[in-house]
Amino acid sequence: MKRLAALVSSALALIGFATTAIAQDDDTPSPPVVDGGGTIRMELLDQSFDLAPNGTIELTYRLLGDLDAVADLAPPTTTTTTTTTTTTTTTTTTTLPPDPASPAVSAPPGETATPAPPPSPTTTTTTIPPPPPAVLTASVINFEPVDDIGDLTGVLGPNPRSSRLPSIIDGVALLDIRASITVESRTEALLELSVPTDVEPSVAAQLEFDDDGLYPIVVQLGVDGRVVASHGTVVERRSGRSTTPPTVDLALFAAIDDPGPSGTDIEYADAIAEFTGLVADAEALDAPITMAVPPSVVTSSVATGEVDGAEADRVLVDDAILAAPATPFDVSSAVAIGRVDAFVRQLTAGEDDVVDAIGKVPIRDVWSTTSELSAPAAQELRDLGFRYLAMSSDVYRTTIADDPDADIPAVDRFVELPLPDGGRMPVLVIDEQFGADFTTDTTDEILAASTPTEWSIRTIAALRLEQYAAPLGERRAQRSRLIAVPGLGAFDPRLAAELERVAATTEAIRFSPANQLTSATDAVEVDSEPQLPEVAGPSLDARLQRIGEVAVPLQVAASMLGPDDPRPAEWIRRLDSFVSTAFDDEAVEAELQKLLAEADRLRTAVTGPEPFTFTLTGREGDIDIRVTNELDEPLNVVVRLSSPRLEFPEGDVPVTLRPDDVTVVNVPVVARSNGTSPVTVEVLTPSDVELTEPVTLTSRVNALTGLGQVLTAALLLILLTWWFSHWRARRRENDPADPEYATAE
Repeated sequence: MKRLAALVSSALALIGFATTAIAQDDDTPSPPVVDGGGTIRMELLDQSFDLAPNGTIELTYRLLGDLDAVADLAPPTTTTTTTTTTTTTTTTTTTLPPDPASPAVSAPPGETATPAPPPSPTTTTTTIPPPPPAVLTASVINFEPVDDIGDLTGVLGPNPRSSRLPSIIDGVALLDIRASITVESRTEALLELSVPTDVEPSVAAQLEFDDDGLYPIVVQLGVDGRVVASHGTVVERRSGRSTTPPTVDLALFAAIDDPGPSGTDIEYADAIAEFTGLVADAEALDAPITMAVPPSVVTSSVATGEVDGAEADRVLVDDAILAAPATPFDVSSAVAIGRVDAFVRQLTAGEDDVVDAIGKVPIRDVWSTTSELSAPAAQELRDLGFRYLAMSSDVYRTTIADDPDADIPAVDRFVELPLPDGGRMPVLVIDEQFGADFTTDTTDEILAASTPTEWSIRTIAALRLEQYAAPLGERRAQRSRLIAVPGLGAFDPRLAAELERVAATTEAIRFSPANQLTSATDAVEVDSEPQLPEVAGPSLDARLQRIGEVAVPLQVAASMLGPDDPRPAEWIRRLDSFVSTAFDDEAVEAELQKLLAEADRLRTAVTGPEPFTFTLTGREGDIDIRVTNELDEPLNVVVRLSSPRLEFPEGDVPVTLRPDDVTVVNVPVVARSNGTSPVTVEVLTPSDVELTEPVTLTSRVNALTGLGQVLTAALLLILLTWWFSHWRARRRENDPADPEYATAE
């Protein structure tokens, strides 16, 4: 039960409130009019949102209007530091009639007598003290807690409508608050109030807050008992009970469309302007911003001078740039045709491009999903280190719900999606409705009617009321918001900066990097399990086959180049990029023809030797093969010789051809036998692909040395020995009287 004294105090404090509020039952409240025609408007500049049991509410207001006439608040003088009190002096002069008893002054003989002079007038001075200054008071009233953000409509801000306010709980009067007002000019002053609170049993000088919840409060400014201004706001009484909702995490998010390799100058100019705006936002705010910025936009911004790479590295030190492929890449299409390798190479190349441009390493925690995504693609993203999907509401409706008018299960908790391997990938729907307030046009509208603090308090109250409205089992769920403007571009930082400032004073909300939300956000339970489609994105089967056909001659040409030549890596990167749906089939074919022409230029630049005849006069020798390179760059080739009568002990001979010159390749040779035989000369790439038509040379071997000659002599000796033995045997048969044989007998 409230004390009677508290009720009496509240009733006295509410006299002026009731008078003002009743007149404001219409939907368009107006400031109260006071004597002299002056008006005062109260605007909230700062307040404490959190209220602990027996805590104090701190409030700071700006007072605007004819302060001197309405509230007797004259601006301080700058010419003296001495305070002078002005008094009013009244002077009264009284003239008395002549006294008949007074004798006339006698005159000399012969002259007329002069009458006596009248008496002198009497002067009386009366001093009237100045009127005392007007008595300035503040009445503070708290009302029953609200359950829905709609309950605060017409309650927050200057001149709250009484018809919208719930039942009164308590009220206190702060007497003689002149010392709490700092006058800055005749039309502006600051009012700072500290309002103590308590719990039941409450005392008259303190507002009673017994339970947790969000409570509207109204402050009325009184002048000599007349209410001249009022203002409504809300505080959260929080005791730390187990049912108290936890802090809500807010993450600022932006994504820029990739103009791609076929983007126009206007498209790139727009994208660069968006990135420049995000860099400016990052400098204006301490809260981290997570950006899905295409690498080509980052590099173009630096190349054009719109963004200083070194300065961006300093400004974006607490912000995050998400990893993205160097070329717009439909990961679903790439997975469908088995080209995850191409996606990974493009992803790594994109990361390198960003590092080279601004010195900042992209992160892989979040994948910006602005087009439909397949379940197999989501699985590949998870395996590559992406922890959740940031998905626009439109993509969620068309891809997962398969209904453009479907409701989103939640924008403050994860929706978990099943993957083909049995795992799960969380998705957080981007809150573009929240972010709509950060567009310049909407920000202008808000600031025309509210102060940034008033908007921030209303925004925080809405977030907290959503938590309190949840079933008791979900009230303690961890919630977060991924906030982006419609279209996901740069935003106006004026309101975000104030919300960031207020967030630092309350446990209700906090700003966090988007990559940390996985540990600060629960998953929402849904009635039917949402599913990613098995297939998404356009089919690239025919294009992939054509890319494979072109890759072969490029690999052949690449083997002719030196190890430090950048072209082979660039060719691979370009071929990978053609898997992207950023290109249409006609554009891809045109680019492939250019690559084929480059490969053909390298291959046709090599000319083999003209046919000739050479003679070996010994078993071993050399052959000079002349190979021509018609390009102004060196080329690597392999020279291969083959022959039925010759051996080439060094096998294939690798050689680097000099630019625009004839290179003589010396090939060692060993003859197996004398005679004439053909020698085939082939000029190949290092990958063993023929560059020229085979050339046939003619070899003549007419002298053998070494082992060949020994073998020939031995054969002749054997032949001679056999012939001599055969001759002797025949002679014995024909002449038995031969003395040699006779002696032997």
